[in-house]
Amino acid sequence: MFFANPMYLWALLGLAVPVAIHLWSKDEGKTIKVGSIANLKESENAQTRTLQLNEWLLLLLRMLAIALLVFILAEPFAKTKTKNQDLVYLVEPELLKIDTFKNSMDSLTESKTVKLLQEDFPEYNAADSVKTAVTNYWQLAQGFEKLKADSLVVYSQTLHIGFKGKRPEITENVNWVTIDSAQTTAGVVALTQLQDSVEVLEVESTKQQLRFKQSVREAASVQNLETDLEIQHLDTLQVYAFAEDSLQTDLKFLKTSFEALSAYLKRPIAITDIAPNEIPEGGILIWLSPSDTPEFSGTLLDYQPDAFASDLIVKNSTHFSLTENLTRKNVVEQHLAEHLLPLLNLHPKLDEAVQKYDRRVLADAFATPLHTAEEQELNQASNIPLTHWFWLALLITLIVERLLSRIRKQ
Repeated sequence: MFFANPMYLWALLGLAVPVAIHLWSKDEGKTIKVGSIANLKESENAQTRTLQLNEWLLLLLRMLAIALLVFILAEPFAKTKTKNQDLVYLVEPELLKIDTFKNSMDSLTESKTVKLLQEDFPEYNAADSVKTAVTNYWQLAQGFEKLKADSLVVYSQTLHIGFKGKRPEITENVNWVTIDSAQTTAGVVALTQLQDSVEVLEVESTKQQLRFKQSVREAASVQNLETDLEIQHLDTLQVYAFAEDSLQTDLKFLKTSFEALSAYLKRPIAITDIAPNEIPEGGILIWLSPSDTPEFSGTLLDYQPDAFASDLIVKNSTHFSLTENLTRKNVVEQHLAEHLLPLLNLHPKLDEAVQKYDRRVLADAFATPLHTAEEQELNQASNIPLTHWFWLALLITLIVERLLSRIRKQ
């Protein structure tokens, strides 16, 4: 038995209090003159022995009550030893789609513990269907300690999209094994209607990179593509512009760049000059003025000079900013039109569509969580509180002490 607050055990010195009270309350003997004690001696001895026994019981009960109260304050608990599992295998669910790998895991479950690399680490059962989803490797790694294993072997694809947040630090011994589920994947991620044709945006992914391919096809040929994407119909992109007199030259460069993008992308873009009090709703707003930027619900490009910026246009938390005055030189050398592409947001759901085909992997040296210097205990101890049992014993002791006190009139 162990105590969470052992300092309270000093209070056991209070056991001397009922002993002192017992000794001080002892009545002095009285002398009674009688003619003969022959018939009294045996009865007196029996009565005295019973009397002393009952008083000692009261004393012990009162001392026990004090001791139990002290133990309760010290918060007693017991420890039970739990042996860690020697080795646990964790498998990313999507890898089970590979027949050869699945067969290996099915045979491994006969002798080893195999769990799925997903939330709560469920036990792998070959007979059950496995749901697949994007795996957040580092988030799951923070829960490895729940497995209580001496060593872990993790089989995963180590996909780049599965590493989010800060690289965790863990104490478990982990051997991270990367399995290539597919060398190359490709698919259509966007379809855009262009008058009598359709623009098809495709992506191809390898372990090292993503490659995009754009082509224009006849509407009839698009029906043969293996995709469930809907064709996006183009609306005219509305661009609203306001500039102070000193920034009119910058506005001309911006307008020219938008017109070039419209011709190259075959996207209709309408540019409209507005007054400061004519703030529209939606679209793109170019606000070239040193005055305060207005509230705008669409995409905003304002003027915020920054001598330390490396690009002509940078993205802030809520909007874009032009970092320096535009000239023929920096417009050409820094490719202003390319910097304006993110403002158009041509494919708002592109990231979600690309995730389906993204098979870029992270190198094992960067994928494995950091291992701390702390050594993991092979036999972990779990605490079992005993306080409630001591409360029960104290209650029973007090009830017995009160009943005995009433009988003995103590």
